[in-house]
Amino acid sequence: MRKHIIEYYFLKILETIFSLFPLGISRRIGACLGMIAYLVDRSHRLVAKENLCAVFRDKKLQEITTIIRRVYVNLGQSLAEFFYIPWINKDFVNKFVEIKGKEHLDKALLQGKGVINVIGHFGNWELINPVYRVFNYPLTAVAYPQNNKLTNEVINQYRTSSGAVIVSNDEPYKNLVGILGKGGLLALVADQDAGSHGIFVDFLGKQASTAKGPAILALRTQAPIIVTCLIRKGRNYQMLISEPLKVVKTDNWKEDVLINTKLWCKVLEDYIYQYPDQWFWLHRRWKTEKQ
Repeated sequence: MRKHIIEYYFLKILETIFSLFPLGISRRIGACLGMIAYLVDRSHRLVAKENLCAVFRDKKLQEITTIIRRVYVNLGQSLAEFFYIPWINKDFVNKFVEIKGKEHLDKALLQGKGVINVIGHFGNWELINPVYRVFNYPLTAVAYPQNNKLTNEVINQYRTSSGAVIVSNDEPYKNLVGILGKGGLLALVADQDAGSHGIFVDFLGKQASTAKGPAILALRTQAPIIVTCLIRKGRNYQMLISEPLKVVKTDNWKEDVLINTKLWCKVLEDYIYQYPDQWFWLHRRWKTEKQ
């Protein structure tokens, strides 16, 4: 409990610091915090190095190190930007966010079956939902609750300040189906190790336990899957929305889950290969081994 209280007050201190400055200065402070984290966080730095060396075997160690540094800087900047979510409006989006593929989402929603939006820990993924809300999309985001209830409450206050609805990852399955049935946009962050509950697919050249949820929901509801990433471009952003992935459905349920999971993984994979310094390499993505 004491640890949770310390974490809570540390978060509130960061909130206070970033609220004192305009976004540009806050980003610079965040970048500095990211560099400090890079220097002191040896354990996650080694995880990132191990992951990157396994995926990019042709890259030199100096290139790998540069990518890792940029990952930490991006995370620091993303932290600063997170506290700016309540002020993200149409003017902000028009000025700083280039959206590519919005027509794909609009077309998918017109089908009336809802849309499953797979999001990766990429660029500043926390800004995707507030950008969507600027356009009044019927958004519900599934989020894993923090172990610390105090910090979890603060984080969700910011997430919902844009008007997004946040539900826990243990939300009853029928409720998620109901959201899609009403034509809603359901956002799922699904790029981390899924443990024993996942399905193994090739991801960045290695077998990875991957969340089955997006594929199962798509098969049950016929809602299309899209993949969205928000890329950092200097002081601006580029939001990439994929074309809807058509649900593949045969008489083999297990094979269908595998095929549809592979489809969205391939899209996310392509983004990662293109922008390797913007993905969250600090996570043990291949922790669970295939038996």
